[in-house]
Amino acid sequence: MAMCFDSGASPQVHFGELPTVEGPEKVPCGWGFGWYPEGERAASVVKDPICRGDSGLVRMLQDWSAFRSTIFLSFALGAADRRSQQDTHPFQLRHAGRDWLLSHNGKLRDFQVKLALQTYEPVGSTDSEHILCWLGDRLREAGASRLSDLGWPKLHELFQQINELGTANLVFTDGLDLVFYHDKNSHHQVLWTRRLPTERPAHLRAGLIRLDLDDAVEHQRTAVLFSTLPPSEEEWLKMEPGQMLVARRGALIWNSLPEQQHTSAPIRPVKAAEPARTRLVQVLHETTYTYEVPVERSSHLFRLTPVCDRNQEVLEHSLELSVDGGRRQYEDVFGNFTTSLEVDRPFREMRVVSKSLVRIHSVALEMPNQRTSIPLVWMPWQRQMMSPYLLPVELPENQLLALSDFAMAAVERCDFQLVDTLLDLNQQIKRDFEYAPQSTTLATTPFELLCNRKGVCQDFANLLICLARLLAIPARYRVGYIRTGADYSNQVQS
Repeated sequence: MAMCFDSGASPQVHFGELPTVEGPEKVPCGWGFGWYPEGERAASVVKDPICRGDSGLVRMLQDWSAFRSTIFLSFALGAADRRSQQDTHPFQLRHAGRDWLLSHNGKLRDFQVKLALQTYEPVGSTDSEHILCWLGDRLREAGASRLSDLGWPKLHELFQQINELGTANLVFTDGLDLVFYHDKNSHHQVLWTRRLPTERPAHLRAGLIRLDLDDAVEHQRTAVLFSTLPPSEEEWLKMEPGQMLVARRGALIWNSLPEQQHTSAPIRPVKAAEPARTRLVQVLHETTYTYEVPVERSSHLFRLTPVCDRNQEVLEHSLELSVDGGRRQYEDVFGNFTTSLEVDRPFREMRVVSKSLVRIHSVALEMPNQRTSIPLVWMPWQRQMMSPYLLPVELPENQLLALSDFAMAAVERCDFQLVDTLLDLNQQIKRDFEYAPQSTTLATTPFELLCNRKGVCQDFANLLICLARLLAIPARYRVGYIRTGADYSNQVQS
């Protein structure tokens, strides 16, 4: 089993009783567990080649403060020629200043000849550790210090080359990315899921392994999970033969198969091609207000005219109002073209239709004269001017830390790139949060929204603003409807 969380997690792990493997040439070789303590490049690996279930070593992990990571590899009920520490999964290799872990389910033929080693040598005698050393040589040849440097198509080709020698389900990680490859002949099924922190039970069972996420903090984690044994209670997807998936910080970032084959589990899309330099956009805004009791007298302000600036040009614009009244047009202090309407006769319905034709000039999100990676550095006078847009909402420290963990998962998923991080957060809110009218109120906080994963557009906007500010990115609410009236609870904003 392999796990990739969006932020550091400490799952409680329990192993069931390991069954006996029949046959004179193989014996059960217990279990192994590998993970990367938070913020470290070095991996921790704990193995017990003779254990047949929960033991003192397993229980020790539950109370160990270093047993916390975003990536975990576990292996149970392996089979080898002998019970030994050196031949028990997962296997570990040190290359380019970091530890690399690999587990392999399958058996290869002639691997010592077909996969000749150069620099790295195995400690044990398994084909699995030999694969890791051979991959280490390929990384060294390519000058890659992390998996993404090698390139996912290239890594997929290497796994296919290994698979030609026999059966191979492979899980490989550098502590940043988790890669799972499924055997081309579907040797043992591989199942996967992206688990959101919803109302589902905090207990998860997959084969011989049971995970407990009872802690309130752990229960808020999003995780991509892989297993070669059937999980219980939750619906998982089957990997296709020869398929390779890459997970980072609780999300899939690469798939060797077309994305549409796994529409039930979202995968971060590849960046779209650069749009045309100039585009014509037609904008239609239509709103209808209806009232049970006629409105006798009312005042209205409409700011529906697109801005004309160096990035866009308004070619046509019209504003239709179904109710007549005294109109006045002016430009407000923010440069918005505003229409004021005073109505002094009763009406039950008002229909507002705004039509615009706008020419948009393409502008790169990443400007050459601006810093486009996180963290952003502000001069004192800049921070002073932007302080209203940098302060997050007032919440308890533990809630702000949970929101910060959620934001930083996107930062690390996007290699600290500013624009990619903001797009990732925006896509994640759209993908993982449910639009549910009347599920929230004006008092709903970003933390409550993060826990419940449902709300309306205003909640999603406020959450994104809060996450951006926690990353020292200035953000504010741009547009929305404000209900006015003496009996309305939000009188200050009105």
